[in-house]
Parts: sequence; structure tokens; C-alpha cells
Amino acid sequence: MQTKDFQKKCAKIVKRIDKKYEIKRDPHLSFMQMIEEMGELAKDINYPKLRNKEIDRDNLEGEFADVILQLAILADLFDIDLEKAVESKYKILKNRHNL
Repeated sequence: MQTKDFQKKCAKIVKRIDKKYEIKRDPHLSFMQMIEEMGELAKDINYPKLRNKEIDRDNLEGEFADVILQLAILADLFDIDLEKAVESKYKILKNRHNL
């Protein structure tokens, strides 16, 4: 699946969920949800140091997915093609650092 298709797939399921719960989606809401998910990811990554517990890899995988899902939705709201944006940044970094 191409990135743009992935973005559309993410947006479609979230739009269906939003409709079900009568949520009005906007970039601010999506950004705040992404930050919330990043906090949950940080919590899982910090478990070994803060809770002296092993990382639950299944939960960690889900948290990474939640962050990527929210990022894809946010990019879609701004009509940003993530694949194109990352490829462009990759080229800039490669040239900037002579790699």
C-alpha cells in the first residue's frame, strides 16, 4: 500500500468513527490527539527506567501505530502527501550532510 493510500485509509476510518460519535474533526483536535498518543508511547518506552518493568512489545507496537495513524490524519487534513514530504526532506538532508 502506498503512503497516500495509507493516509486515505486512516482518514476514512477516523471519519467513520467521528461520525458515529458526532465529533467535528479539525487540525487542532488531530494534533492534540497525536500529542496524547506520543505521551502514551513515551510512557511505554520509559517503563524499564521508571517502573522497573519490561516493555510490553505488543502494546508498544500499538502505541507506535496510534502515533502514525494520528500523523497520517493530520497530514490529510492539511492535504500533505507524507511520502512526498519525507522524500523531499530525505534529499535535503542527504545533500546538506554530503551523504
